[in-house]
Amino acid sequence: MTITPEQVQGRPRWQTPGPQPNGLQATPEGLWVIDQEDLNVYLLDWKTGSATKHFPTTTYHSSGITWDGEAVWVASTFTPIEIFRYSPDGVELKRLATPGASEKSGAHGLEWIDGKLWVTVPPSATTYQLDPEDGRILRQFPAPGNRPHGLAWDGETLWVAETTDRTITGYDLEGNVRRVLAMGEGPAEAPAPHGLTYHEGELWYCDAETRYVGTIAL
Repeated sequence: MTITPEQVQGRPRWQTPGPQPNGLQATPEGLWVIDQEDLNVYLLDWKTGSATKHFPTTTYHSSGITWDGEAVWVASTFTPIEIFRYSPDGVELKRLATPGASEKSGAHGLEWIDGKLWVTVPPSATTYQLDPEDGRILRQFPAPGNRPHGLAWDGETLWVAETTDRTITGYDLEGNVRRVLAMGEGPAEAPAPHGLTYHEGELWYCDAETRYVGTIAL
């Protein structure tokens, strides 16, 4: 079945404190952000974007972040090409291998759904469901385009951002496409979605080049 893309307009909110945000995760306490340049994890205030907490990571070119209810997961895109788990105060708790990675690049998006870790990986253009205990692949299906990025779960649909095409594709958990949102040129401040998350009826995205965080109403 062919899904006709829906043209949407993003609403810029504010810029992140880090130089290149590349992953978002919504929580009641605030918006978790991983920055691919300074390699810091930030917890930001929803209204202002100001940091209420931050800590450094040992990742490199970090991309993708999620929250499992107790700790933060962060993907290290360049060597070490692994997925890290950190306590809220920055203590490393675990590392998992990245499925579908190449020698030079790994995961770009992370999401936690019902006790399982979801990962989208550009080199294999695939979205994976992993067992967070050992990293075993439980499920997988193709991701959109050749630069799939952030993941977001709204309770019914798993959204996957494609940065080059400026699209956000919604899937069920079996990999069937439900909707495609096309940002087109988008607002000048943040036309290319990198990190992605869902919060109170909106998709929140960030652009690594402009540092802008924006929203799309669903």
